[in-house]
Formats: sequence, structure tokens, C-alpha cells
Amino acid sequence: MENTRKVSIIVVNYNTLAHIDACVSSVLNQTYPDFEVIFVDNNSTDDSLSYAKTKYPSLIFVANADNLGYAGGICSALTHASGRFIAPLNIDTEVAADWLYHMVYFLDQNPGVAAVTPKILLFNDRNRINALGVNIHISGLAFCRHLNKEDNGTTEPQRVYGLSGCSYLIRREILERINSSVGRWDLFYDDVIISWLTNLMGYEIWCVPEAVVYHKYTLKMNPDKFFRLERCRHTFILSILKPLTILISLPLLVATEFLIAVYSLLKGKEYIKAKARAFGSVFKWFQSIRERRVQYEQLREYSDFKLLKRLSWNLEWAQLFHTLR
Repeated sequence: MENTRKVSIIVVNYNTLAHIDACVSSVLNQTYPDFEVIFVDNNSTDDSLSYAKTKYPSLIFVANADNLGYAGGICSALTHASGRFIAPLNIDTEVAADWLYHMVYFLDQNPGVAAVTPKILLFNDRNRINALGVNIHISGLAFCRHLNKEDNGTTEPQRVYGLSGCSYLIRREILERINSSVGRWDLFYDDVIISWLTNLMGYEIWCVPEAVVYHKYTLKMNPDKFFRLERCRHTFILSILKPLTILISLPLLVATEFLIAVYSLLKGKEYIKAKARAFGSVFKWFQSIRERRVQYEQLREYSDFKLLKRLSWNLEWAQLFHTLR
């Protein structure tokens, strides 16, 4: 039976023994009283699962036979969760003692909000921001909001384009509806998919800066990550936007593709190959795209026009250039 205000915190582990203590001990130290912690292990080989079981026996453990990735690990935990709210959390984090309280309180007071994301600060430089939510461009590109800016101490809640996959709190029924339409989300792109579909359903996403997370984050890119991001971006845009919207947006979409192609050229041969593979995946996944279009339409409460008004029209040039290094 789902509890009225209980939170199911989901932590996904894959060979991250060094991160467990800082994360789990801070989670268990929450001032909010009604929560459970589900520790998902994606077939680790570093004894991190046995370590966690020995040191933190009160956790609920889910041991997957394969590495399902971060998003797949979250999905595998949902059947074990008993909370009304779901709180995925990266394991390379530490959370403030009132992290959960502030997020639950905000959702309780705002029924039109589906999900909230906290103020995420850099673990090793706690005066600088990792993310205050995510800016999602209408082409599907996503950027950490206010990355590397100095924290000014604001506690004022802010409506944002998208949530950060590092940490968020979402109403269970919303996540389950999304999960039933999407299935297992791809690594690196799950936060964009959840954010976009939440907006499509007519709900809002807010950042609650009073809730604080410290994240061991470095902005970086590699060819495999680049391929996965681009594959997901192409297939998702074609799955969710109506043909007329795509046609109207074509100049902007083409301009974005040109910029990404230049980025690939500057990064080198492996990135060019990754970009080409991502384009090829559109044809390979054509049937899946058609099926997803039908599923996403069942979630739709907003027109494409209303949806695009909730997204960003600006690219974050500093973050793009940073990954060229």
C-alpha cells in the first residue's frame, strides 16, 4: 500500500564503493521522517553491494543481474518502492539534512507541480553551482542551469525548464505514467525525457534552492556518451513533435545540427563517427519512433506551441566550448 507522504529514495550503484558512505549516511540523516532508501546494484564487481548490505542493513536492496545503467536501475526499483514520492539520487553526492523536507513541502503546497529539483552545488567547491535545474533547448540539447556560477545563497523557488537527473523528487503517479510510455530510458538523457514529457502533460517543474545537494561533478564528454546523447536527441524529437512543428522549426533544427557537426569535426574522428551513427539510428529505430509517437500522444495535454514556450531558445555556448578542451 502506497503511503500518503512517504518518499522512496533510489540510489543506483555500479562499482562506486568510494562514494557509498558520504551519500548513504547523509541520506539516512534526513530531518524528514517518512522515507525509505532503495539501494540498486547494477551487477558491481568491487564488493560495494556486500559492503552496503553489511554497513547499512536498513536499506532495501535490489541486485540486478546486468548493468542496466542509471535510468534502468531507477526503473528496476519502482516495483519495490512504497512511497507516494520518488527521489532518484546520484550516488556521488552528499545531501543536506533538510534536503528531502524542503522538496516534499513544496510539492505538498503546489499540486500543479509534478517534480522539483534541488540546488546542486559542486562537492569540492561548495560555493559554486552544478545546477539549478536544467535548460532544455527546443532542439533537445540540455545544459546545467547556472553551471560554475557562484552561489548567491538564494532560497526563492524558481520555475525551470527541466530537472537535473542528479537529484529530483517526482510524484509517483507521474513517473509511472511516463515509465509506461517510455519504458527504460537511455543513460545520460533520462532527465530530458522526464522533463519534456512532464511539460507535455501540462505539469510544472520547479527548483527548490532550500534543498541542497553536493555533487562530485565534472563537465566532460567522450565519443560513446556523445553518440548516446545524439541518438536519443534525434529519436526523441522525432517521436514527440508533430510533423508540422518539425517543418516550422526546421531552420532552427538544421542550424543546431550544423553547429553539432562542427563540434564533431573539432573533436576529431571518433566524434564524427559517433555523429554519423546517431543519424543512422533514426532509420534503425524508425518503427520504434512511430510507436513512441502514439504513446506520447496519450500523455499529451499541451499543444506543441505551448510546449515549446516552456523550453529554452538559447544555447549555452560556454558549456559547449568547455567540452572542446
